[in-house]
Amino acid sequence: MKKTYRDLSPAELNALQVFAKEHGRKWRDELSMVYWYNARPFRDKSGNLHPELHRLRNDLGPTWLYSFKMPVAA
Repeated sequence: MKKTYRDLSPAELNALQVFAKEHGRKWRDELSMVYWYNARPFRDKSGNLHPELHRLRNDLGPTWLYSFKMPVAA
């Protein structure tokens, strides 16, 4: 049976989109293996801290991350 997860808040989705844009195609691996594995905070290129990513790590974890599909902009 496939596990279901809660919906993301707009801030969480935005943080993921910013991270993905800055890290390219392999963003999931970078987030999971570097930032989440080491519990490292993420600051974007503008210097903004995104604690939402740490919250996602604690709440949903890497299994969720690899099943997550980034919404396509309309």
